[in-house]
Amino acid sequence: MRATPSTSPGVAGRESTKPSKRKLDQLWKRYTATRDEQVRNELVTAYFYLVRVIASRIAARLPRSIDVNDLRSVGGIGLMRAVENFDTRRGTPFESYCATRVRGAILDELRSQDWVPRLVRNRATQYNEALAALRRELGREPSPHEVGARLGIPVGEAERMRRESNFTSMFTLSPQEERDDDSRTLRRLDVLMDKGSEEPFERMVARDLAGSLSKVLAKNEQVVVALYYKESLTMKEIGSVLGISESRVCQIHTKTLEKLRAHLEGLGVRGLHVLPETPSARRPRE
Repeated sequence: MRATPSTSPGVAGRESTKPSKRKLDQLWKRYTATRDEQVRNELVTAYFYLVRVIASRIAARLPRSIDVNDLRSVGGIGLMRAVENFDTRRGTPFESYCATRVRGAILDELRSQDWVPRLVRNRATQYNEALAALRRELGREPSPHEVGARLGIPVGEAERMRRESNFTSMFTLSPQEERDDDSRTLRRLDVLMDKGSEEPFERMVARDLAGSLSKVLAKNEQVVVALYYKESLTMKEIGSVLGISESRVCQIHTKTLEKLRAHLEGLGVRGLHVLPETPSARRPRE
């Protein structure tokens, strides 16, 4: 949110007790007659409690990245304009007139800072409301077909609305964070993990381990391990490749695991499960 000028020195941050109706009537009479800036500021201060209430209600529905004090600052500008434009002769309660102006000023500022087009935002709201209603009714996550039926649109259009609803949320990686175990401040951006990158140390360990195991395993054992764990073939498929029965592949696999475990324990590596203990530890492929 861009910075906005203060309504008057100390107005936005000052807690004040609402003046009596008699005092307010006197202020309005003086301001109507003189249009004095100091009297206007007194009226702004007297009604600023409305800004605090409205800004807090709006902020409750917004991401935490939106500072309620920024909303109050913008609302204070709306309050000032409301005081300047209010006509006491119409008999309308100022609170009602002011609430509309303050809320409008805050919403206008939020829309000006919103990078998502209003149409996309409205469609996202419709989709999320339909999704929430179906969750309550069905007690489970609704399917795209059910969401489309609720909205009265094809499933493809409902899926497009779902993707658009994800575009309306945004968070920043730049704020600094303090860790409990470290007094230094960090940015989220500094601690993101690139899961697609390869660690040189891990690559070196894997190479050394593979070289060590290749000296222990026989040729057919190396092939079974490679086909099962790297190529994700089933025991039956491995048997077809090697021209042996499925039960024989299982025997080789079990013997290989025992040999690897004994070899690693001989190297002083304990409690390390390089491979699952049984073929059933891996979900079978369809």
